[in-house]
Amino acid sequence: MARNKLVVRKRGGHSTNNMLMALKLHRSGESIRKVAKTYNIAYPTLRRYVALNLDVYTEDLAEKRLVPNYENRLVFTAEQEEIYKEYIKECALKFYGLTTKDCRKVAYQMARVNNVTVPDSWARDKMAGKEWLRSFRKRHFDLSIKKPEACSLARATAFNRETVKSFFDNLKIAMSRHPSFSTGCRLYNLDETATTTVQRPQKVVGPKGKYNIAKITSGEKGTLVTTCAIVCASGQALPPALIFPRKYFKDFMLTGAPPGSLGLAHASGWMTSELFVDVMKHFIKHSAASPDNPALLILDNHESHLSIEALELAKSSGVTILTLHPHTTAKMQPLDVGLNAPFKVYYNSAIDSWMMKNPGKPMTIYNVAECVGVAYARAMTPMNIFAAFKKCGIFPYDPEVFTDIDFLPSDVTDRPEPELQDQNLDPNIQNVEIEFVKSDETFCEDG
Repeated sequence: MARNKLVVRKRGGHSTNNMLMALKLHRSGESIRKVAKTYNIAYPTLRRYVALNLDVYTEDLAEKRLVPNYENRLVFTAEQEEIYKEYIKECALKFYGLTTKDCRKVAYQMARVNNVTVPDSWARDKMAGKEWLRSFRKRHFDLSIKKPEACSLARATAFNRETVKSFFDNLKIAMSRHPSFSTGCRLYNLDETATTTVQRPQKVVGPKGKYNIAKITSGEKGTLVTTCAIVCASGQALPPALIFPRKYFKDFMLTGAPPGSLGLAHASGWMTSELFVDVMKHFIKHSAASPDNPALLILDNHESHLSIEALELAKSSGVTILTLHPHTTAKMQPLDVGLNAPFKVYYNSAIDSWMMKNPGKPMTIYNVAECVGVAYARAMTPMNIFAAFKKCGIFPYDPEVFTDIDFLPSDVTDRPEPELQDQNLDPNIQNVEIEFVKSDETFCEDG
């Protein structure tokens, strides 16, 4: 039990004024132990300061140093530590964060470059000590040890200034096509998310000393049911579409789903080009899109969304489709930014509640719609939808919503524009290539 007791160290915990009053009280005749208890100062510390100031009159005590001078034991100056801290921050924001061991190695290398005197253990281990790094973190409260999320190189580098500028340029062109687009009343976002029959167990309260605490799930590996959500910038959430891993869809599969939900079936449970045509019809029906009442739909450029039949259907129904650049949806798609995460939390909680109400019974895909209905109503609220569109800069339109810090991960791959190697190329060939690129860009802008 003694190992779990928190020991608070009093070293260096007193102030100059506190020590001055304690010394004056001791000069008046009080014992060191009683004075130490009165002013909450460690007895050995007060005894040491009494011994150091025996030949000093009371009026001269204020001129003496009455607190420890830890600065003379610091390896780096305050300016050097600030530079070191900013370097650690920049590496983390660029997704190349340093581990504690890397930080210790960098500190030693920094000391060598600046000819700073270091302890012998630093030179022996070729890195700073663990205690130094611990003290450094205590001096800089804005640093903490975090477990980073995995991020692919493609996702980190795709979100750059050029792709973001290109998207907002296309969005501006699309918004100029109809006045209702710029007001957000006819601006929609569509995205799929996975809903399975196995929940992620939440933390529970249990007895101490027991490490085999578990929680019942429906199985080791869940069955996937894809949920396709559609939201409007005005705060409205359209009924979702659910894709079940079956060859044929049955109406009872949607029991408990949000009213008006679309049920589909495919052997894989994933969205396909054929199913997206039905989803597009579902969207046109509930958004009342028509050539006289057009709608702007933002979605990712997954191959299932770009079938010719779906694009032709959208065009004939007055739907303008604007796709996001690959690997940028995590920061630029409203559903990914602020809605799918709370939806997953509420869905997970709904499965937990279902398992508690049905002990000994496994959850199947026929119960997914019921849990989706609970989570969809709680997550897709007007406030959440407003905040998600605003954070992406889509509505209200804000092309400067992202700062330099957001683009730091892509800065590591910045390269100077390559120069034309062969200046003797046929200019006609160059013109043909440029015209082809321009036509491709125009096609993307028009959806």
